[in-house]
Amino acid sequence: MQSTQSHLFTPYLSHHFHCIQFDPDSFDALSFEQQNILLPASLDKAVAKRRAEFLAGRICAKTCLAQFGQGDFTLLNGSDRAPIWPANIVASITHTRGIAAAIATNDIAVKGLGIDIERDMKPKQEVELQRQILHPEEAEIFTLFGEQVHCPLTVIFSAKESIFKALYSTVQKFFGFDAVKLTQFDDKKLIFTLMETLHKDLGEGQQVEVYYQCKDALVLTECEYIAQ
Repeated sequence: MQSTQSHLFTPYLSHHFHCIQFDPDSFDALSFEQQNILLPASLDKAVAKRRAEFLAGRICAKTCLAQFGQGDFTLLNGSDRAPIWPANIVASITHTRGIAAAIATNDIAVKGLGIDIERDMKPKQEVELQRQILHPEEAEIFTLFGEQVHCPLTVIFSAKESIFKALYSTVQKFFGFDAVKLTQFDDKKLIFTLMETLHKDLGEGQQVEVYYQCKDALVLTECEYIAQ
């Protein structure tokens, strides 16, 4: 599969980050073997597009892990489908059509990382999906945020995905979009408030910060969880 390193995004978080742009149409049966990356059995019958995106994410993860001398680590998924990272490594992967990225750190203070890349929703989706993604109390701030960015729902959706990834290793359970509510924002950062207690260290009312940036009809969000 053809891929090239992308410098489209410069992350705000100061951890090892790698991003590639790739051509899913160039994916073939040998692509995993050529990258020395394991194709999980769960993807044996997946469509080529899905396997190409998975491979792209794993290429990024492998590059990040190499920064810690773990480039040959076999990255498997657990029963919950979350990647099982090497001991003392905290990381996150994201991929969508044509672009993928990973971020990783061995900073012991960091308990969770979450990144997410999304392509801008179509205007119709930005309207129709609001009830599924927004907390009922986010309506007013969503309108204000929409005056600053052209794809506010895409950004909030991506941010909530990054929050889930960053907190999941601590929470160890699924939680929905209503679990957090956007309460503040500026031109690079969103602040969400937990609307329910997710864990003894993540109580209702606690704030979670997410960085965001929008470029070339794409959104990147980043979330870092540092336990108090």
